[in-house]
Amino acid sequence: MNGTEQCGDATGRGVDVESGEALSRNLVKLRERLQDLRGRSGLSMQQLRLRAGLGRTTLSQALNHGPTHPSWGTVAAIAKAVGLGPEGLDELHDLWKCSQPPSPPSVISADRTGVYVHEQLIADVGPQALEVHRAVLAAPDPGGYPFLTSYMPRRHDDEIRTHLAPALSGGESVLVMLTGDSATGKTRALFEALTDLAPQRRLLRPSGSSDLLHLLLQALFGPGTVLWLNEAQRFFYGHDAEQAAAELRQRLVTTPGLVAVGTLWTDPYWEELTRPGRTGDPHGQVRGLLDCSAARRVMVPDHFSDSELVQWHTMAQAAEVDGDRRLADALRAGAADGLVVQHLSGGPALLAAYRSGPGSHFNHVEHAVLTAALDARRLGHRSPLPAGLLADAAAGALHPRRRPSGAAWAEGVLTALSTGERDDGRRTDIRHTLTAMHRPLTRPGDEALFEPADYLVQHVRPRHKDRPGTPSLWHALLDHTRDADDLVELATSARDHGYLTQAVHLWHKAVLVGHPTCAHALAELLDEAKDPQAHGSVWAARHTPLRDPDGVRLLVEVLAETGRHTAMTALMRRMPEAHVDCDDAESVAHLLMRLRAAGQDVAAARLAARAAKVGDATDAGGSFDLLEALRTLGLDEAYHVLAVRTAREADTSDMAFTPALLAELNAYSPIAANLAIRAAASIDIGDTTDVWLLLDALREEGLHEAITVLLRRQPEEHVGLHEPEAVAWLVDVLDQLDQTEAVHTLFDRGAATFADLSDPDAVSLLLRTLLAHQRDAEFTALATRAAEETDISDPALLAELIEFLHQLGMEAEITTLLDRGVAARTDVRDPESVGRLIALLDKMGKYEAVALLAHRAASDTDVTDPDGAAWLLESLEEVGQIEATRQVLSRTPPRDVDEVPVDTPVDRWGFDLDGTPAGHWTWDDLGLS
Repeated sequence: MNGTEQCGDATGRGVDVESGEALSRNLVKLRERLQDLRGRSGLSMQQLRLRAGLGRTTLSQALNHGPTHPSWGTVAAIAKAVGLGPEGLDELHDLWKCSQPPSPPSVISADRTGVYVHEQLIADVGPQALEVHRAVLAAPDPGGYPFLTSYMPRRHDDEIRTHLAPALSGGESVLVMLTGDSATGKTRALFEALTDLAPQRRLLRPSGSSDLLHLLLQALFGPGTVLWLNEAQRFFYGHDAEQAAAELRQRLVTTPGLVAVGTLWTDPYWEELTRPGRTGDPHGQVRGLLDCSAARRVMVPDHFSDSELVQWHTMAQAAEVDGDRRLADALRAGAADGLVVQHLSGGPALLAAYRSGPGSHFNHVEHAVLTAALDARRLGHRSPLPAGLLADAAAGALHPRRRPSGAAWAEGVLTALSTGERDDGRRTDIRHTLTAMHRPLTRPGDEALFEPADYLVQHVRPRHKDRPGTPSLWHALLDHTRDADDLVELATSARDHGYLTQAVHLWHKAVLVGHPTCAHALAELLDEAKDPQAHGSVWAARHTPLRDPDGVRLLVEVLAETGRHTAMTALMRRMPEAHVDCDDAESVAHLLMRLRAAGQDVAAARLAARAAKVGDATDAGGSFDLLEALRTLGLDEAYHVLAVRTAREADTSDMAFTPALLAELNAYSPIAANLAIRAAASIDIGDTTDVWLLLDALREEGLHEAITVLLRRQPEEHVGLHEPEAVAWLVDVLDQLDQTEAVHTLFDRGAATFADLSDPDAVSLLLRTLLAHQRDAEFTALATRAAEETDISDPALLAELIEFLHQLGMEAEITTLLDRGVAARTDVRDPESVGRLIALLDKMGKYEAVALLAHRAASDTDVTDPDGAAWLLESLEEVGQIEATRQVLSRTPPRDVDEVPVDTPVDRWGFDLDGTPAGHWTWDDLGLS
């Protein structure tokens, strides 16, 4: 290939790269070549995926026909996996280049062709570069202060090291995610742990979800590196977040020795991302990552316990002797509210400066810019904010006499807010340290972007949650927002505030930039009165992307339920059944049902045939959903095609869905035995949970040949013994199969000796199993171990164990457990858990332990959660701990008494941005077609 940007078509003639027809032909040729290479290699899709280190969706999009163009990193990974030589690789690269389309000028998109990753040895990366909050100075800087103060390890620091150490030594991979409020020391804790445990590891620091995805696709994250995901909302929201999360999860659970670390606020990010979703929910893959077996959540408290305050005081005194008063100042500042760590970084002082209003710490223009940033974030603009957006929003919100003049005024204000330095020498930061805004990590040459200080975002947001935002802010958001997900969030906020025409404009722009699932929201808002000619719904039908089956399904649902036949016809003429991604089998199943309900039988049949033939059959759960839908709809031919492929290709290591898949095939297809035998022969014989799940499923379905295959592998000799619940359930299924000798072999290997004691419920189940099999010696040994060795830090788990031992009359073991200092050492920060333990011990007559626990809980428990505090108070009152009750009441903050806004009913036409009724309008009036 030369630099003339000409590619040869199938006939050898020159074709300009802007020719869509030629690009399409070359993309087809590329995929045919990749499919041919896979066929020649003899690798199944599952084998190719694992060997190439690619996710299911990424691999399928590369091999199967559709609009998504594979990246060169993906193509190269496939080529390497099938053993393609240098000559063939060059030919493949030429073909790939000829298939790549230019970015269309009408579509706003970020450059995702490359990856920009900051990469250094951990020992060479300073805390400031990693966004560790600098401690505020005690007074105007006299010089000589180090960036960091002395560090006081706490309980969560031990947890971090416990989770990191095995992976750093080449063991199972781990994602350690620290959660808590802003400025509680999450980033500093990770910095301390990594500089201590892995100073010579390479640290990978992507700048956003797009860079994270490319980093993973190009296999830059491997053993010997550490992936840094501070402020992980930057990676878990946005265009590429779901695919990046799926790729990261795949690597963590299949490749040992990988280490990733990150931080998230508990509210709203952790709670929002891990909340159980529904079909098509936007965070399913991120939730799967945060819930996967490799993920470890470490909660960082926002308050010190009494003992930690004493330790901090001692450390502060030592630092003060050396001339550093920052720790002592933070301790004094936190005496009233207990937020010592937060005061160390200056968060409360910055919040007070902002709340003092314009003309105090910040001048009117600075305050307006900062308010615009905070409101934009609150209304749904999660991406870093462009300078132009902030300038336009602030200028429009200021009184005309205060509006700055000059073309470059915004640059000076944003510099002052992000560096602390004004042109006149005065400061905007908190004691030369904490700034109100900062510039996030970006690629070289990118436009200037800004983010407000996270402490302000978290603590201003609740008070201003119902504030609608200024008209100038909404105009600026529409003009400057480019990210599709931001546009959808902003559109939803606009609709909720009654700004219906603004919502239409934002959803319209989101569709144009390629958001896959928002067209239905636009169509839903445009009822018959607002869109009497159906021009808006037809526009949505003609422009919505067709790749995402959930996006198509949602739009079909709205159009069918509202009887918009013209728009439905426009959508179906585009043949979405030929374009949707068939690898998401669950979503395809739901789309099939919706198409049939809407009377689109032909489209449903075409989609069924295509999905059965080319969809990803390795996903056991998705295949089960799709098979069930095909059977329900009577699409027998497609069912048979998919059933055969599933029996041959399904990932049998996925025991969450393999049993259901076996049941489906066993009931409606003669080939279930093929899948069963393959699963029995390939299952990890050392995984106790998977073995008992599969064995039980085979027993229920009567798949005796596969049972024989699995039992011949002697699982009783090989399964792990550390999961007591799995061992107990495996014993149960072996009993039902009359495998008495295997049961005794399993017990003889030392199930009571090696059982993990961290889950009292699981220990209880194994104890009952040992009793039922008259293994008295093992029963006593396990009960003794539980009393002597179980972790006593968690009051909830302790209560479960003590209650079980009490039910069995094992008072000696309970005494052994309590004598280990339970009342003095268990963590009392969770009020509900400690309340339950107090009530249980009082019921058992352990009054001395009750008194000590009540005394500690009264001073150390977290009382910021009203429901938890109420539970603890009820428990303390029940056991007669009156003084402890009074102390907890004295520490409990009053409930938020901010005036609850009265909901203003939204008129059919909504409101203008100034709050006045909008008046009659239609889609045609907006000029968006």
